[in-house]
Amino acid sequence: MHAKIMFTSDFEDESLIIVLKGNQWWPTFGQESSDAEKIVTEMKESVKESDIPLFLESKKFILLSAVTETHGTLSFERNTWVLRLLNPNLSLLQLDCQVFVHKCIKHSNQLQKKIKFYDRPVQLVERHRKDPIIEGKILASKKERFSYARKQKKVEYIIGVIGFAIFVLLLLATYPWPFRDQNNQVQMWLFSIFEKLIGSVAITSLISYAQFHTFYASLHEDAIKWSIAGEPEKKAIKTLI
Repeated sequence: MHAKIMFTSDFEDESLIIVLKGNQWWPTFGQESSDAEKIVTEMKESVKESDIPLFLESKKFILLSAVTETHGTLSFERNTWVLRLLNPNLSLLQLDCQVFVHKCIKHSNQLQKKIKFYDRPVQLVERHRKDPIIEGKILASKKERFSYARKQKKVEYIIGVIGFAIFVLLLLATYPWPFRDQNNQVQMWLFSIFEKLIGSVAITSLISYAQFHTFYASLHEDAIKWSIAGEPEKKAIKTLI
């Protein structure tokens, strides 16, 4: 199984090395050793044929996880960092992608650096195949998480927003304005309906907003939201470990 993540950043090389070492992805052998060359040769099989020369000539770091045995490269191609990872275990590869994104976001926030992941799904693909098994949406910023939450909880969000607007209108409608005639039974009947609706609208809006906000808050736990490739995003799946 292999995965690919692309991003741009103003990280210095030392900062990226700190992220890699902190995630226990820095190999014990040298970056120019024969073991490193073997990983580069193996990774070349997952590179698009037209990009192989660029991949081989680019500045790159060789990676090897001491925990999951995931291995790969982080190369700088066309002013973009490209992370390529290999692991026969789908669950471990999925987890490593998620941890890498989380660590990069956390490190960039701490150092007040910029990082932007490409707006394309992270695809986990079997070697020598093109069709992904699962894919993930990277949620690196509050804006991306909010947009994803609105898309996934569209009904709850709309009910919450529209319900709040209706609640405000009902409050205005039931205010004891000077023109209200206590002796006009039809008018009082209409206002009594509005007054009864306030409670129902308020409860419905609060429940919908709470459901939306709970889902939005949960997105902070996962740097990547995974789903089965080719299926609607509603069929999201959690990390397989």
